[in-house]
Amino acid sequence: MSLTATANKNNNRRLALRIYEQINIFYQVLPYGEFATANGRLSGPELPSSNSIENDTLQANISANGMSFTSKERLQSGDYLQLRILLLSSMTTVSTCGQVVYCKSSNPYEDGRYPHTVGVRFVNLSESDAALLHRHVERRRRQNLAITTLATITILAALAMPDLAWSLLLGLLHHLWAIALHLAHLLFEYLEMGLDHVVEHLFHTDTHETQVIVFYTIVSIGAVALYLIGRKVPAAAKRRYQALRLFASRKKSSCLYFWDQQSGLDKLKIVGIGAGALSAYLYLAF
Repeated sequence: MSLTATANKNNNRRLALRIYEQINIFYQVLPYGEFATANGRLSGPELPSSNSIENDTLQANISANGMSFTSKERLQSGDYLQLRILLLSSMTTVSTCGQVVYCKSSNPYEDGRYPHTVGVRFVNLSESDAALLHRHVERRRRQNLAITTLATITILAALAMPDLAWSLLLGLLHHLWAIALHLAHLLFEYLEMGLDHVVEHLFHTDTHETQVIVFYTIVSIGAVALYLIGRKVPAAAKRRYQALRLFASRKKSSCLYFWDQQSGLDKLKIVGIGAGALSAYLYLAF
């Protein structure tokens, strides 16, 4: 299951700051008659047990007042849902009920497994959970703002001074590589020294015999380590490659969806501004 951040301007009335958050979600539609409203709060049966293992990791558009997610089934506006939400970044669970505000078609450029985007307004969120969500959203918003600001400054500096940026990058990589080699050399020396003392103490060998035993011991340890790493690296690399492909695919689909939603005039403005900015940069750079 994947989540979309695109909201319908007429239906998705954002009452609080929203963030993109990795979550695990379980929901169930409440049949009419199984709940009642009292003092503005929803009451009903106990929330069902969460089958979180069976749910995919989702990127939610979530706030202290509501959230949006994609779904295989089409939900009706006004439906009530039992919700169990696991915020993966803090491993915090929020259990509540919500009312469907809208259900619309999801991004057509996605894979099509989840064709509907559902917006939900929390209706009986406890004060403690509301405060928890508010703190969580504020903390993640500050983190995202700091990361975005740093990335923007870095990109602008690199564009303004490409030669200096490239030189600094190469210098940083060179120093990191030198530090890594130095640490590896120190680790090897300490390992060899420690094995020398252990072998001499256990077997009472002379210098030549100790060196031979330590050499083959280190070779054996290295071979075992390479074997274990060799077993883990391909699977980890494959997972990372798949994650990057999924990330790129979702970004591409989001950009295509955004472009498709623009009017002809807005598309012309975007192309014109982009072409003007690129031309100005190339003119000033060269």
